Amino acid sequence: MLQLHNLILHNLIHMAKLSHVLILHCCSMDSLSHLALLAQSKNIFTQFQPLHSDIQLNDDFLNHNILKLGVFLDINCDKSGTVLDMASAKRFFSHRYHWLIYDRSMNFSVLESHFKEAQIFVDADVTYVTHDPFSKNFLLYDVYNKGRQLGGELNITADREIFCNKTNCRVERYLSELYTRSALQHRKSFTGLTMRATAVVTALPLNVSIKEIFDFMNSKYRIQLDTYARLGYQARQPLRDMLDCKFKYIFRDRWSDGNATGGMIGDLILDKADLAIAPFIYSFDRALFLQPITKFSVFREICMFRNPRSVSAGLSATEFLQPFSGGVWLTFALLLLLAGCLLWVTFILERRKQWKPSLLTSCLLSFGAGCIQGAWLTPRSMGGRMAFFALMVTSYLMYNYYTSIVVSKLLGQPIKSNIRTLQQLADSNLDVGIEPTVYTRIYVETSEEPDVRDLYRKKVLGSKRSPDKIWIPTEAGVLSVRDQEGFVYITGVATGYEFVRKHFLAHQICELNEIPLRDASHTHTVLAKRSPYAELIKLSELRMLETGVHFKHERSWMETKLHCYQHNHTVAVGLEYAAPLFIILLGAIILCMGILGLEVIWHRHCTLH
Repeated sequence: MLQLHNLILHNLIHMAKLSHVLILHCCSMDSLSHLALLAQSKNIFTQFQPLHSDIQLNDDFLNHNILKLGVFLDINCDKSGTVLDMASAKRFFSHRYHWLIYDRSMNFSVLESHFKEAQIFVDADVTYVTHDPFSKNFLLYDVYNKGRQLGGELNITADREIFCNKTNCRVERYLSELYTRSALQHRKSFTGLTMRATAVVTALPLNVSIKEIFDFMNSKYRIQLDTYARLGYQARQPLRDMLDCKFKYIFRDRWSDGNATGGMIGDLILDKADLAIAPFIYSFDRALFLQPITKFSVFREICMFRNPRSVSAGLSATEFLQPFSGGVWLTFALLLLLAGCLLWVTFILERRKQWKPSLLTSCLLSFGAGCIQGAWLTPRSMGGRMAFFALMVTSYLMYNYYTSIVVSKLLGQPIKSNIRTLQQLADSNLDVGIEPTVYTRIYVETSEEPDVRDLYRKKVLGSKRSPDKIWIPTEAGVLSVRDQEGFVYITGVATGYEFVRKHFLAHQICELNEIPLRDASHTHTVLAKRSPYAELIKLSELRMLETGVHFKHERSWMETKLHCYQHNHTVAVGLEYAAPLFIILLGAIILCMGILGLEVIWHRHCTLH
């Protein structure tokens, strides 16, 4: 008995590395006092549960909230069969339990009778212990099944032989190569087995032939149809090869009926499938039943549009005053006025007996010099010419500053729209088109976000356009954005960017405005909450991520970034930029004509009198 106690502690501390154990026994409490003291000395929390025939076991006595629980079971006890059946029904032969099953009689038929039909899977941590009839050492066997529903059979593999005395235990010899690698590394090959995989197809009716569905899933034709479903299908083929198994596909026409019912999610929750081919957006409602395994791909939905280029858009009389601040313009105007006055004084001093220009003419000469137009009359004296030269140099520097700022503004980043949020978009007069994918349509129609609801109410329900003008296929919607400036198209970047790259010129991409429809997130590979294949699939997919296999498939299907090359074309100045100039010119002509009319009237008046 002392040797068995030492074996239990050796298995828990050195092999399983646990600190909590439940002892299911049919011995007297006095015989277990040594085990309790020994466990206490090793800082192991121990709980004892007798399995006598008159003991009534609660249904939840094996439940726990710790990371992993060690369970020692004496299979020769009367209630051991009841415990094993209960553990099988509740799937307690999982990675959250370490089972050490002791059999004094070395009767494998009893073990097989209990585990042949049990719910034991690839993540099971079950060790069967018995005595070697010759050496009296303990023999340890690893017990697992890769999945009875997959066609797997019970596997009992000899692990090691351990010698124990009254004080300690040591490994006498290894009976296999199980000790060289982790359990999952030994069990990762599913050769000859068939996993149940649930997939979604919305672009084809499910009553078509299986060959048509597989041809569609393997193709890249019309990439906007079932993008994530087909990407998931093609990205799972390397996973199937790594596991060396077959997939039996269950095709559905939807991801789910709600957040956690129907479709592929229903297959996972109801244990009709072991793996979902298409990725999911992880949410709180789904977290109650599903667990994310690995990040699969980027998921973003945006509202894209180009700026409306109309004469009235952004029309402002101060368009050509923007390169300088008001203080700079005022200082420059005062400088020209002062220079005009000085030129007038200079002309008076130089031309005492000749015609002298008036003050207004001198100011006009100063203004012409400031506009880099030269002057038809210049001072004759050295001082006057030096002053005029200083005015010309100052005007030349101001002109260069002004033109460089204007050119840099034209060649710089295109002006983006003032519409930056969904609420501003909903309140605008821009027409909106929406990509008719399942996840986009459901989100727009059922979202509880106030700005999304307002957008749907004003742009869809309140629109006078027909539904076929609102729910537009991806390629047609992107072309409408290109051809109709100010048209807004709501799409996912996985599908929309592909057609933007195909149909837009490089500088047109720079003119695009984007408003997020919802926060950017990622899709994930998800499995049922208590799936026994979670860790195995996680390690396999991480391996594909590390080697770039998954990245290759994702980049082959998705454009997640648009490249803007804004200096590869000639900048065309439109009326929205030039209109203020023409308005100013027209106003000046009208003013001059009015002044000319006044001068004519004044001249006639003076002639008559």
